[in-house]
Amino acid sequence: MNLLPLIVVYPLIMAIIFNYIYKSKVIRILALLMALSLIILPFLGSYGTYFFGAHGMESGLISGIAYIFNPAKQIIIFTLMLIGSLVLITGIGEKRVNGLFVSLLLMGLASVSAVVLADDLFNIYVFYEIVAIVQTGLVIASGTEKAYKSAFRYMIMGNMAGSLLLLGIAFLLSATGTLNISDMHNYLANNPATPTIYGGLLMLIIGLCYGSGLPPFHTVKADIYARAKPFVASMLQTYSKAILVAIMLVILKLFGGLSYFNTAHGALIALSIFGMVFGVVMALLQSDYKKLLSYHAISQVGYVAAGLAIGTPLGIVAGIFHAINNFIYKSALFLGAHIVSQKKSSNLAKLGGLLPIMPTVAFMILCAKLAISGVPPFNGFQSKLLLAEAAMNVNMPELAIIMILVSVGTFVSMMKAFYLIFLKPCSEEQIKEYKTTKVSKYSIFSLAVLTILCILLGIYPDIVINQITPYANEIGRIWTL
Repeated sequence: MNLLPLIVVYPLIMAIIFNYIYKSKVIRILALLMALSLIILPFLGSYGTYFFGAHGMESGLISGIAYIFNPAKQIIIFTLMLIGSLVLITGIGEKRVNGLFVSLLLMGLASVSAVVLADDLFNIYVFYEIVAIVQTGLVIASGTEKAYKSAFRYMIMGNMAGSLLLLGIAFLLSATGTLNISDMHNYLANNPATPTIYGGLLMLIIGLCYGSGLPPFHTVKADIYARAKPFVASMLQTYSKAILVAIMLVILKLFGGLSYFNTAHGALIALSIFGMVFGVVMALLQSDYKKLLSYHAISQVGYVAAGLAIGTPLGIVAGIFHAINNFIYKSALFLGAHIVSQKKSSNLAKLGGLLPIMPTVAFMILCAKLAISGVPPFNGFQSKLLLAEAAMNVNMPELAIIMILVSVGTFVSMMKAFYLIFLKPCSEEQIKEYKTTKVSKYSIFSLAVLTILCILLGIYPDIVINQITPYANEIGRIWTL
C-alpha cells in the first residue's frame, strides 16, 4: 500500500483540527507531537507515479491527478518538513502560541509538498494559491499595522500573478489538450510552437516570479519577510524557495531543449542575476537586522534560480542543492534573529555586547553567516562551488564572477551585523537588561539542529547530491554558449 498521499493529506487534516483547538491548554503538547510526526511523512511513500482514484492511462493520456515521487523530491520534502517541525518547536516557546498559527503552518507544508509532487498543472495552481493565502495569514498573525499593510500588498499582487498563472495554464491546455505535465511535454516536443504556447510559457514565468520572490516581485516578498516574526519568516522563505524549485523544474520539463525556449532561458538567467545583485546591495544598506536578512533571502533566490535556469544536469543539481542548503542556513539566521530580538530589538543601532551573554548562540549564528557567505567547510560553500562550476561549464564565466562578488558582499554585510550585535561595546545597564530577559530553549534547540546540518552537509555534500543527480540527469540538457 502506497501511503504517498499522506504527505499532503495528513497535514491538511491536522490543520483543520488545530483550527478548532485555538486556545486549548494542550496545544503545546499536540504541536510537539505534530512536529515529530512531520519528519516521518517523506519516508512513507513509494517511488514512482501515484494515480489518485485508480486512474491511469486512458486513450494514451494520463487521466486524473498524478503525483511523481523520487529521491530528489523526497529530500526536498524532508528538508521542508524538518524546517516546519523546528518552526513549530520554536513556536511552542512563544507565550501566545495558538492553533491558528499551527493550522496555517501545516496548511502551507501540505500545499508546498503538493506543488513539489504534482504532475498536473491545475493542481499545482490550486496549491500555489493556498500557499499565497497561508503566507498572508502568517504575516497578519504578527499583529502589527505594518504587517497588515504588507500582507495586503502581497495579496493584491497575488491576485494579479495568480490570475495570470491560471491564464497561462488555460493557454497550454487549449494548445495541448491536457493538463498532465508529462503528456504536455510529449506534445510540445513533437509539435510546432504557437502564440498560445508562447503566452502560456510567459504566464508560467510570471507565476514563478511571484511565488519565489524573483523580480519584479522581489520588494513585496522581502517586505513580508521583514514584517513577520523572525521565526515565522524562516518558514515563509522556505515555502518560497520550494515553490521556485518546483515550478522551475516544471518549466524545464515542459520546455527544456526546445529551440524557442532559448529566449526565456536567457530571461530567467537575467532575472536571477538581478535578484542576486539587488538583494545583496539592499542588505548592505540596512540598519534593521530583519530587513537585512529579508533582502539576503531575495539574493539567495537569485542563486537558486540561476542554477536551475542554466538547465544542465549540473546546474539543476547545484540549484536544488543550494535551495536545500538555503532552507537550512537561512532558517537558522531568522531563528537567530528571533533570539536576538527577544533580548532587545532588531535595530542594529540598539544592539551590541551580546557575545558574553549568549556565546553558544553567537557561535551558531556565526556558523550560519559563514554558510550563507559560501565559506568552507559549511554547506553554502559546496552548493555555491557547484553553481560556479555549472556556469563555467556552459561558458558563462561572467555569471560565476557575479556569484563570487555577491558572496563577498554577503560576507561583508553578515560580518557587519555580527559585530554590531555581538561585539560592539555596550553599557553596563544594557548588559543587565540582557541578563534579565530569558530566551526560549526551544528556539536554541532549533538553531542548534540547523547549525549541525550546515556543518554536516558542508563536510558530506554527497548525502544530498547523490539523491538529486539521477533526476537532474533526466530533466537537464547539455548546452554551451
